Amino acid sequence: MPDVRSDRPLRRRVAPLAIALLAFAPLATACSSDTKSDAKKTAESLKEDAKGNADAAGDAISDKAGEAAARAAAEDLRARIKANDTANDEGARSMSALNESIADVAGDPEVVGLKDDDGDGLDDDGKVQLDVDGASACVILPASGEDTSVEGGSC
Repeated sequence: MPDVRSDRPLRRRVAPLAIALLAFAPLATACSSDTKSDAKKTAESLKEDAKGNADAAGDAISDKAGEAAARAAAEDLRARIKANDTANDEGARSMSALNESIADVAGDPEVVGLKDDDGDGLDDDGKVQLDVDGASACVILPASGEDTSVEGGSC
């Protein structure tokens, strides 16, 4: 016959241990769940930060590309005015010369600032703004001579 007394002390020791494990198991699981949740939140935050940084970099590149395109269009207009026969005869501010030159500028920029309010056939302030993709460049025309210049930004 087996010794019943020798089994009892083992059961008395195992039972409290099993109860303790069962009691603390949800706490261990909760910690693990909290840790996973925190890790997930951190990963999502890093993802959002990375996306924001990528978007900002993309916007900056787009801005610089627009500025470069506007500057290129303005430099193109400047070169065309210098080579224009009408501009050579009537001056760089000649509305005829400007319109002839603008028609050939690459990229079809929006042209702002051509004004001949006094009707003399010359642009009044000598500033012609070219807009491309939200960016601007300014061609500055002299009252006489051919000393034209280009500046970045609005006129």
